[in-house]
Amino acid sequence: MPKYRLLTYLSIVLILAGAVLTFFGLERDVLLVVDGQIQTVHTRALTLSGVIQDAGYTLTPEDRAIPNSATWMIGRSTARLDRARHTTIQNMRSGEDQVLQSPESIPANLLAAAGILLFPGDLLTLDGTAIDPYTSLPRHIQPAILEFHPAVQLSVRDGSTEYTIYSAAATLFEALWQSGVAISLADRIAPAGDTQLNDSLIVDIERAQPVTIQLADRAIHTASTADRVGELLTETGIPLQGMDYSLPAEDQPLPADRLVRVVRVREEIALEQKPIPYSSSYQQDNETELDQRRVITAGEYGIEVSRVRIRLEDGTETNRTAEAAWVAKEPQDQLVGYGTQAVVKTIDTPYGALEYWRAVNVFATSYSPCRLGIPNYCNLQTSSGADLRQGIVAVTRAWYSWMRGQQVYIPGYGVAVVGDVGGGIPGRYWVDLGYSDADYKSWASNVTMYFLTPVPAAIPWILP
Repeated sequence: MPKYRLLTYLSIVLILAGAVLTFFGLERDVLLVVDGQIQTVHTRALTLSGVIQDAGYTLTPEDRAIPNSATWMIGRSTARLDRARHTTIQNMRSGEDQVLQSPESIPANLLAAAGILLFPGDLLTLDGTAIDPYTSLPRHIQPAILEFHPAVQLSVRDGSTEYTIYSAAATLFEALWQSGVAISLADRIAPAGDTQLNDSLIVDIERAQPVTIQLADRAIHTASTADRVGELLTETGIPLQGMDYSLPAEDQPLPADRLVRVVRVREEIALEQKPIPYSSSYQQDNETELDQRRVITAGEYGIEVSRVRIRLEDGTETNRTAEAAWVAKEPQDQLVGYGTQAVVKTIDTPYGALEYWRAVNVFATSYSPCRLGIPNYCNLQTSSGADLRQGIVAVTRAWYSWMRGQQVYIPGYGVAVVGDVGGGIPGRYWVDLGYSDADYKSWASNVTMYFLTPVPAAIPWILP
């Protein structure tokens, strides 16, 4: 064999041996981070795409390889593969959906890839739960559905204070609550707290102010935005009913001291009875002694019934009106018999036993010729013509007309004759005891006057 052929064969053998040695020398371990998970790939691949293929993955155009998939891996021991994930972004305000096939795991980057910029107040949720747009999504979530809630601008006028809120809440009340704006149930919000936030809003908040409602038994301290009394009472569940009234009236504005009094009014109907007096009639009673009375037929009171309307304010009666009256029972008149029997009796006196037929209790006064009740005037003559002295008594003209000349006995005075007329004392039986000026004694007391026998033919059964 020629020498040059031997060298050729030897070179080929050496080249093949070198190639074999090189092939087996390229076998090595590469650390491949796939979707955040580290795995060791035993490979002889020269490029990253080969390493990925040796790891059992098929590289798609949407996947992201770091370094580039065509990168020569000789001398490199680490690489990274972020596989594309199916992600849907739902705009909860516009209702539009955007679908991405992206290896991005940070929500903010996914939104940016969809052309959505984040602003203060925007909200991003995953399965209804708020998430941080700058924190990577877990890789096990496949596919990912992100809900984007863009914030709306709320220009708030809170009393004398104005401020702006950006919120992605569903309703106005939620937006205020999430922004730390405390709203009490008594505060007034316009528009209403359940207003859906679909666009920018101007929000007016009127703060409730303290107010006191005074009832009969208690005071209610609350807060309200009401302008008028009636609105306040309805709002607090204390409406006026029936004849109730308030101070001030319900159509009036709240007073400066913000104190409203409520008066509960009710009416009751009562039936009241009052007696109807009966009348008494008299007739002679020959079986009864003179100056004595006997009830022949007893009288009975009648009954008058009145329907009365009673007004009560806070339980206290303030008015009572009689509406109708009727007689439930007629009165029954009384019949009284007056005695006509002149019974002769005796009385022991300093003059001995005296017979009398009538005894009457009278109020006794006394007089004399110069004690007639007229200043600087004296008169000795009496109505009977006799001179005034002890033993002459005066009575009223009504008595004198039938008692003239009647003998009487008055204890402490003695026997006398009715012989003069005096003025009397209205409403009382009366006698004026006569004296001379020399033996005058003053009288002013009740005494019994006895009418002495004989009994006159004409007797007034009832003394006038």
